[in-house]
Amino acid sequence: MSGEHKVRILAAGCYIPFAGLVLCLVTLLRYPHSEFALYHIKQGVAVFGVWFLSLFVLWMSVFVGLIFWFALLFYCYKSGRGALKGLKIVFPGMNRVTPYIPAEAIYRHLTAEDFPRH
Repeated sequence: MSGEHKVRILAAGCYIPFAGLVLCLVTLLRYPHSEFALYHIKQGVAVFGVWFLSLFVLWMSVFVGLIFWFALLFYCYKSGRGALKGLKIVFPGMNRVTPYIPAEAIYRHLTAEDFPRH
């Protein structure tokens, strides 16, 4: 299996509900130099936050919460498939949030090394 294929698989895993955060960290540690991986890592972390907030929506209203969950599942599936194909699918609304996700700082915190520049 080629390195690019491994990056795609890990990038797609960033969209797995709740468990994607762990795969985002693994992808960040293994492929910090990949711009493609970094794009999906940031988007996956943002989606994890949305999944976490969706628990509150589900608690407030089961019907609205379930509709929200199905919409999230659809977009996670769509983004994950896009990542497997090597695409950068934009998760709705995440393009405004992802620039604020400090992947470089997370890498420095986990490894105690400077973030590798491309």
